[in-house]
Amino acid sequence: MKRTLSVLTLLTSSLATSFAAEKVQFNRDIRPILSEKCWFCHGPDAEHREADLRLDMESAAKEHGVFSAPAEDSPFHQRITSSDPEILMPPPESGKSLTADEIRLLQIWQQQGAQYEGHWAFAPPRSAVPAEDPTDKWSRNTIDRFILRRLRKENLVPADEADRHTLLRRLYLDLIGLPPNNADISDFVNDTSSNAYEKAVDRLLKSEHFGEHMARFWLDAARYADTNGYQYDLEREQWVWRDWVIHALNTNMPFDQFTIEQLAGDLLPNATDQQKLATGFHRNHPITIEGGVIDEEYRTEYVVDRVSTTATVWMGLTMACSRCHDHKYDPISQKDFYRFFAFFNNVSERGLNGFNPKAKVASPFMARQLQEATLAINAAEDELRQAAKREGLTMQQLQQAPPVQNRWSVVVPDEMKSSGNAVFNIKEDKSVLLSGPNIARDTYELVIRSDEEAISALRVEALRDPSTVNGGAGRGSNGNFVLSEIEIEVASKSNPTEFSKIRIASAEADYSQANFSIDLAIDGKADNTGWAVDGNSKIEDRVAVFSFEEPVGFPGGTILRVRLKHEYGLSHQIARFRTALHQSKSPPTPIALAKIIEKSQAQRSETERRQLRDWWLLNQGSKPLREALATLQQAEKQRSQLNSGYPATMIMSELPTPRKTHVLIRGEYDKPGEQVHSATPQTLPPMPDDFPRNRLGLAKWLVMPDHPLTARVAVNRFWQQLFGTGIVKTAADFGSQGDWPSHPELLDWLAVDLFESCWYKKCLL
Repeated sequence: MKRTLSVLTLLTSSLATSFAAEKVQFNRDIRPILSEKCWFCHGPDAEHREADLRLDMESAAKEHGVFSAPAEDSPFHQRITSSDPEILMPPPESGKSLTADEIRLLQIWQQQGAQYEGHWAFAPPRSAVPAEDPTDKWSRNTIDRFILRRLRKENLVPADEADRHTLLRRLYLDLIGLPPNNADISDFVNDTSSNAYEKAVDRLLKSEHFGEHMARFWLDAARYADTNGYQYDLEREQWVWRDWVIHALNTNMPFDQFTIEQLAGDLLPNATDQQKLATGFHRNHPITIEGGVIDEEYRTEYVVDRVSTTATVWMGLTMACSRCHDHKYDPISQKDFYRFFAFFNNVSERGLNGFNPKAKVASPFMARQLQEATLAINAAEDELRQAAKREGLTMQQLQQAPPVQNRWSVVVPDEMKSSGNAVFNIKEDKSVLLSGPNIARDTYELVIRSDEEAISALRVEALRDPSTVNGGAGRGSNGNFVLSEIEIEVASKSNPTEFSKIRIASAEADYSQANFSIDLAIDGKADNTGWAVDGNSKIEDRVAVFSFEEPVGFPGGTILRVRLKHEYGLSHQIARFRTALHQSKSPPTPIALAKIIEKSQAQRSETERRQLRDWWLLNQGSKPLREALATLQQAEKQRSQLNSGYPATMIMSELPTPRKTHVLIRGEYDKPGEQVHSATPQTLPPMPDDFPRNRLGLAKWLVMPDHPLTARVAVNRFWQQLFGTGIVKTAADFGSQGDWPSHPELLDWLAVDLFESCWYKKCLL
């Protein structure tokens, strides 16, 4: 490999064979000329074929008589050598012309029998290793033997081996995209062991930067971007799929699996989240959000993009040329294109704002962290069970949370008066409905006499009523209210005239209007602030709880004096309310939990039972129980943060009922022609009968051992990544317009080795 890297310039040099000294080869010498200069009018596209002459097929050309003997008098010879513009081919108006060398090659080819060959890239690769040469002292591996044979053919000798500093730098840049540091260089230069180079390679292949660097090339092929394209080009979050690619390369995922999961991971039996995530490959296309676009038009464009990308990335074919008509150069018909199109036509997406389907799947790099967090949760739950057991409690008892009881008692105020002379009407449900005068600002003063000796909170419910505007809970013109401030005082029944102020520790509401939070009702500022709940929308019964800093109460009974101040103006008073006292020295349960407590055990969900358990443990449990719960909650919080640390990623999924697919006349979305069904191009090996006719079947077909293109295209791309130029220079086009391989036998040997014995890291070196 060291010598292979040192002869880069020789590997990528152009072909310089003297054709006069050897037999002309159709694929290497003639096909490129005919494809470039003739097949546009005399090739696979039947609709635009001139003179009913097809030069891309031997039988059709010879039946037409263009190669009739003797060669010098044949129509073919006359057409390519004529000085008459009416006879000359290609015609001058085409803008194409044959060079003298091309004419000479065509003449030699015809003289040698005008023999055709099937396109080299459409024949399965064959492995033919060069015979060992006892005089070869240079080669160290099979690749070297291929290279040396070609060098000798060109009368060249291998370049000198690079010095160790240069060699290591090349290796670092090739494998991880980063230069070595001084310590790396020093270690390598001073390592005199026979396998120093191999050790350096192994170290770099294990580096996380290997996958990061190699993924760059795959992401380019997959048209990965962090924006959506089109005119707005807003940001998108598809980086979790990018992480999947990096992880797959770093973990040496086999190529067939790499292919199948990206094209059809969602269709695998019992598909995992990571396999579904892999299908983000085909959601990297541009997506429009422009208002006014035609949904089906752009959905069609997305499917066309998948056809073109799949054909280019895995097969090195320009199938997009067949969208509107038969391919001009390759044997791919328009019907072939839409049969291939059918594989991708069943994704459940839209053209406008077509970001769904999505799935919230963790980056594979987070998988270990999530696993560790789950293990921590399991350990914390076990410790909580042990702590409960030591105190005689079972987890079932904790889940049912029997100690959590409803301590609220609804009370009707004994005295009520309004500073605006509003009338208080007591209803059957112990609520109070206001009627009568409704001035701009009003204060309700309520006196509640209770036999309780320990009260820790006051609850105020604001209830809807049909008599109000919008049926809301307020007397405002839109059915809203603003409770500007609440003040509470306490006295004993034995001394009912000496009241002292109760300090409110906190306020909680089940809902607050924006900029009108419940905290504003206890901030000591009444003017133009307070708690509100929306009058025009979200009209529901609402509740607020005001918890005291210390429980209040007296032997023999307690009196509370409550002032509900409405200082916002505009007659925004509460229209209907109900009060309740929390009769306990302990603080009240949160509002959400209070609603759960009102349910029977059978009605509570698992989540609700868990909420009650946690609240009880934190407020009434022993220290060991509280500590065990705190550990559990911290572990759960960590996992929750991990789960929320990545976005939903666009993936593929199939519709339950497949869409019908038609050949689109001139490629236009709204001009359907003949209906077709999913199938692979006829010029390539057929898909086995037992393969499903969907994306999964297509992916499996691409990685069949006898598929002529996939392995060749893959190894050629890797060669290009490492050496700058592929063995086939046109890495994205293995069709008739593509370049002839500089080393065909080497390309085939690498392709066969790819699917027979190894994948990626091993094959690269």
